[in-house]
Amino acid sequence: MPLDTIYLTRHGHRLSWTIDFRTGTYRAQFPTPTGNPADPALTSHGVNQSYELAEHIAGPQFHPKPFRVYSSPFYRCLQTIQPSVEELKRISAESDKKQIDGKIGSIDQHAELDVRIENGLGEWFGATNFFDHPAHPTLEIMSTHFPTLLSDISQLYKPLLIPSRRGETITQLHNRIATALEGIIADIDAEVSALEADLPPDQITSKSVLICAHAAPLIAMGRALTGHMPDDSAEEDFNVFTAGLSTFKRRGVSSTASAGHSSDQEENLNEETLAEGTTFLRASGSPPRWRNGRGVGGGWDCVANGDCSFLSGGAERGWHFDGEESFNITMASPSEPSANVGATKL
Repeated sequence: MPLDTIYLTRHGHRLSWTIDFRTGTYRAQFPTPTGNPADPALTSHGVNQSYELAEHIAGPQFHPKPFRVYSSPFYRCLQTIQPSVEELKRISAESDKKQIDGKIGSIDQHAELDVRIENGLGEWFGATNFFDHPAHPTLEIMSTHFPTLLSDISQLYKPLLIPSRRGETITQLHNRIATALEGIIADIDAEVSALEADLPPDQITSKSVLICAHAAPLIAMGRALTGHMPDDSAEEDFNVFTAGLSTFKRRGVSSTASAGHSSDQEENLNEETLAEGTTFLRASGSPPRWRNGRGVGGGWDCVANGDCSFLSGGAERGWHFDGEESFNITMASPSEPSANVGATKL
């Protein structure tokens, strides 16, 4: 059967950075593992959250367990899912899959748990017309930090797209996320179809994917999956607490979620293209039609919205859009005093 469950998690509580909005200069609160000031590690509390998340996902009642794992390329995301992936790999290695495959809490016999780095799921930076935001960490760099997550199989995965370093508007972010999700879902559906082509019905199992990313992209993912974009982007519709977990189930072919909504032509009139400077590696240069209840990949329903019941600290560090994070101003003269603005995505 095709992919039917998507789990979304936000990275755990992290260290911070600041940006001088007059010059576009980023400064990290503490030295970062990759040298990128916008790529901090988790705090000790965030590390604890990552282990609590792993205990939840690896638990016997968590089902279906991830069949594939995707992540933003940033350090804090990989650090958050590292305990989960390592524990899933341990369970998989110790299990007799032929006997337990398909049972509650088991791991699919065709699971590939090496993390796929997808730049299209990366952090949101506001639009700017006079400086470049920090580049995404490279797979080569991250492989040195997370060798248990990024093996030779991970090296074979080619990202769908790389966001523009000049940032994005809120609409462009949503379209970028929709484009990445559409490609991910299509990839997994094709893989599952090939794997299960010759399997008897009793060996065909439910398939799920785990995705770790950041607050703004995760809100955009919820909207792209369900097809519901609020008139006000600041509406608090999808919860993105640190290390919280949201679950989306694929709609059946009989779903009427998109019935009665505006036409494709009307939808296109209200859409912006992806940000100039976006690099398309495998994805189409045009975003999919996902609004008006349609959703990418046939549409998905949110059945668990930011679950934090497994976290000892409960729901923490919630975030929502509060207007554009635009940096489109003239660069300040060197003689003018600079002003630091703290990072807004906690």
